[in-house]
Amino acid sequence: MQRQALPPDFEETRDTTAQDLESVPDINLEAVHVLERCMADHHIAEVDYYAEPDDRLETIRIRPAFIRTSKAHNLVAWGFPVGADHWIDLRLDRIRDVRDTGEVFQPSW
Repeated sequence: MQRQALPPDFEETRDTTAQDLESVPDINLEAVHVLERCMADHHIAEVDYYAEPDDRLETIRIRPAFIRTSKAHNLVAWGFPVGADHWIDLRLDRIRDVRDTGEVFQPSW
């Protein structure tokens, strides 16, 4: 599998802290913990996400990679949608729920 470059502007982001996560009341911490386990185990995650601009709830299957504080100071999860070869970032405050599918993937980053 071809190695993928890190997400755009990755060097301008930073790791999140527990204090960061607790400072945003709209973050579902249980969902974040499931996402973290999926990252550690290289499992595909199903993420129920309120998509912009109309706040429509959709389920996105991703290969999660990083949880970071973005350049815009949002707490985000970076990953690859299943079947795609590009990065997406999902704001943690827009994630409603996360499920571990148990499907294993090989990281390409």
